[in-house]
Order: sequence, then structure tokens, then C-alpha cells
Amino acid sequence: MAVLIIGSVSNDVLRMQKYFHRIDIKNIHCFTTTEAAMNYLLDDLKEELDLIIFDAKLTLKNCEEICQHIEVLQNWIDAPILLSTSYEKSITIDRVFEAGIFDFILKPFDFTHFKTRIQVALKYQGEAKLRKLQESSIQKDLMIAKKFQKNALSLPLNLKHIQINGLYVTSNTLGGDMYSWFKINDDLTAVLLYDAMGHGIAASLVTMSIKSLLRGIITRLIDPVAVIHELNHQIYELFSDEDMDRFLLTAIYILIDTKSGTLHYVNAAHPSGFLYGKYGETVFLPANTPILGLFPTIQINKKTIPLSGWHRIILYTDGLLTLNEQQLIDFDFFHSYASQDNAYALQKFSQKYDLSENQHSDDITVVSVTITL
Repeated sequence: MAVLIIGSVSNDVLRMQKYFHRIDIKNIHCFTTTEAAMNYLLDDLKEELDLIIFDAKLTLKNCEEICQHIEVLQNWIDAPILLSTSYEKSITIDRVFEAGIFDFILKPFDFTHFKTRIQVALKYQGEAKLRKLQESSIQKDLMIAKKFQKNALSLPLNLKHIQINGLYVTSNTLGGDMYSWFKINDDLTAVLLYDAMGHGIAASLVTMSIKSLLRGIITRLIDPVAVIHELNHQIYELFSDEDMDRFLLTAIYILIDTKSGTLHYVNAAHPSGFLYGKYGETVFLPANTPILGLFPTIQINKKTIPLSGWHRIILYTDGLLTLNEQQLIDFDFFHSYASQDNAYALQKFSQKYDLSENQHSDDITVVSVTITL
């Protein structure tokens, strides 16, 4: 443990040093001025401080100056500050608390009060250090969880007639976005983008639980109505315990049939997707089915769209819509990059809207599918 004492050499300072030695605090650093203490702290002090004692008499003349010194210490050093002082009755002690002291010790010392305040401050610092270690451990675990979640995303897919790429920007917390796609056979390719409502560990666990079921559901059932029906059933059953909150999911599922030249989709309360044609024509893929997980059975509506020639499908989660309330997202941006592949278009899109990692309140996910028939 380490203690810093700032103040002119006096009997009070010597008494404090003697007390700290008595309770086995060996590292006691004493300086007469804040400047000298700060210079030493910045240059030489290796261990973390557990306590700072600022010894000074408060007067109307020097109160603001002392408060400024305390503010400097409070901003630079993460340790409780005790003000050892006598002060004029005309001074309001609240000002030094505003500056950042943890407590104060009045002179002349009442040794019982002195020990109590020291012990409370040291206990507080010990608990604060433990809390920091726990928070650091949690943050490391969350970073691992975020990497695991990101690694669970489908890799880019390049087939004869279909190219699929995803852009996933993690938020400052764990989120609920996930995309997956599967080549079912030579003619059929399935794409699913979903978003578990909420943020944090719970939303992430819901996302990963569903991810573990997807391959079996999609490759076995294939048809959008059957897939979404089973997905809704699984979500409802997984989280139907009366002690658990209901978890809801928005999703858009697309089945591309290159043999028949058709696209089948179900949009369960998810943001509308876009289907662009070669000459700028745009088809919206709006919601046509209720949110998943709220009821054991729901009415599912499938829509079929004919495909011919070149098309680009853009799907996204609602994190993109809240990216910048002052700036509307220009989805026609992707059509302007029609001659470029998905990866390049997504890269340019990310650059245009400055989608940097870990700076957003929600995950941002965009999927681009290019079809050439």
C-alpha cells in the first residue's frame, strides 16, 4: 500500500507518518507542495496510491487555490483525498468537497476520529480496486464474447450466380444481430438476417442460441413459411419460462431459386430490404409477418418476386437507422456501385458513414446479395 502526504513539515505530518508505519504502510511519500508531488508521481512513482492526505489550513484567501490543487490531484490520481485542516468559520466546507475530497480531518486531531477516517478511506479504496478488477475481468469476458459472436457469422459466399457478403460493426455492448446463409443445393440458396430485441449479454445469448439451430431448421425445411414458423416456435419455447422475460426477434428470410428465377421471402417485423435491378428499378421487401417469439403461432405471409438478369439485395438491421438521426441513409448508394462486387460496395459504404468499431449504441449489420442470372 502507498500513501501520499502533501503539506509543510509539522508535528501533524510527523504524527500521520508514524501512524501509517504502525499499521504497516511502508510506502509513505511526503512533499511540501502539490507541484513537487505531481512531478514525482509522473516521473518515478510506480505503485498505485491508496490514499492522499492534503495538509493545509483553509482561509478565505487561499481556499480557491487549495481547491484547485485538489482538483488537479483528483483528476490525475485515482485515490481518495483527505483534507487535514483547520478552517475559518466563514468558509463553506462544501467547496472542497466539490473540488474532490473524500473526507476531511479537523485539527487539532482527535485521534479516534483520525483513525476512523483513515480506515474508512483505505477500505473504500480497497473495495474500489476490487471493483475495478472485477469490471476489468467482465470487460475481457465481453470482448471474448463479442469476438466469438462475430466469428459465428457466415463467411462470404461466392457461387456461380450468387455472391453474398456481410458488414457487421459491433456496438459498445454485446448485441443481438446475426446473419447466416446456406447453399442448400445447386439451385437454392437461403439468407437469414435477424435481430434479437435489446442489448447486452441476454440478447447475445438469445442470438447464439438461435444460431445453433439455424442450419438444421433451414436445410431441413427450406421453404420460408416453414422456416419462420419453426423459428417462431423455437424462440417461444426456449424463452417461455414464467421466470424469464419474453425475448422477441425480428427477421427477414430469403430463399433464392436460380433454376426458376424467383426470390421468396418472409419479413417478420424487420426493416424493409431493397431489391435493385440493373437499370435502377427498386422493389421493397417490407414486413409482412408479425414479430417472432410473442405468440406460439402466428400468421406467416410469403411473397414471391421474379428475377431476371442482374439484381442486388440489401438487408440491414435497425442499428443502421439510428446511426445518425441528422443524416438519412442513402440506400441507392449500393446501386451506384452496381459494377463493383459486394465487398467493395460494403467497404465504401462503411467509409461514407464512418462505421468504426465499438462506437455505437447498437450493432450495425448490412448484408449485400448480388444475383446474376
